[in-house]
Amino acid sequence: VTPAHNCRFIDGLAMSSIKDGAHVLNLLCRSGKVEEYYHQKRKNLSFVSVDVSKRLLKVAENRFKKSGVKSKTFQLTSLSLPWKNSTFDNITSYETLEHLPDPGKIINEFFRVLKPGGELILSTPNTSWDWIHSFVAFLGIHHPEGPHRFIPRGEIIFLLKKAGFSITKEKTVILVPVGPKIIRKLGDIAETIMGEPVRRHIALRRYFVCRKGMVTLPPLTDR
Repeated sequence: VTPAHNCRFIDGLAMSSIKDGAHVLNLLCRSGKVEEYYHQKRKNLSFVSVDVSKRLLKVAENRFKKSGVKSKTFQLTSLSLPWKNSTFDNITSYETLEHLPDPGKIINEFFRVLKPGGELILSTPNTSWDWIHSFVAFLGIHHPEGPHRFIPRGEIIFLLKKAGFSITKEKTVILVPVGPKIIRKLGDIAETIMGEPVRRHIALRRYFVCRKGMVTLPPLTDR
């Protein structure tokens, strides 16, 4: 685990509007760290935790039992999600979009299963870091990415808007994901100085916080 690993869901919660009592879909959940952390920071959350790996779902289930997280686990076998329209208050999806064969399909499904006014929080790597991920995996500093396609920012924005989402927040962070603490601290300072327009091109991780618009009913008329 590199120092930047857990930042994705820590930053994600800080950027989100997840409230006490929310019903949250997490795709992909991996070992369940997202749910455990959010359970500590919000009250009475309920989760549906989704992953493609049976092994990781078992790890997540054990974590949930120990920490008291209320979650139902589900193995993902199709990008057509099995839940009804307008089921979830929030959806979280960290470093997942780049591993799916049809990102547009899952974004459309996110929109469908969110309640009106619901929120999607997702993160994905910057395309400029693809070669760095391969290099650090070769050196054994971090695990390989496996099958993936890092998705350009413009394509992500297009897919989100095409599905019907409004992007309420966008943030690009992390210049120094590994190394001595003092070097990472200098990276944090540099991030602040350069600002989002520059970070957007060179920082590691992109966040998008998106809102599903409220449904406006037509006015009643005499028949």
